[in-house]
Amino acid sequence: MAKNAGSTFLMIILGGILGGYVGELLGLLVPTGMLHTIFTQGFTLGFDNPITLDLRIIVLTFGIKILLNIFGVAGMILGLYYSK
Repeated sequence: MAKNAGSTFLMIILGGILGGYVGELLGLLVPTGMLHTIFTQGFTLGFDNPITLDLRIIVLTFGIKILLNIFGVAGMILGLYYSK
């Protein structure tokens, strides 16, 4: 399969994205309850407000936010396994 670090990273990111979508779709199909909460509830990593650096000539704004649910993490693990 994939040999270098760039393609491994890409597979992990794509696995997380696809897994997150699967979790959200399954959350829409499952009625409200504990299983619905497991599928849709996740955690957020990143900044709530972007960081701004004003250099007078150019203004740079940095920000990242990653939303993960259980299927997103499973997708990342599968992407890592697939890339090896």
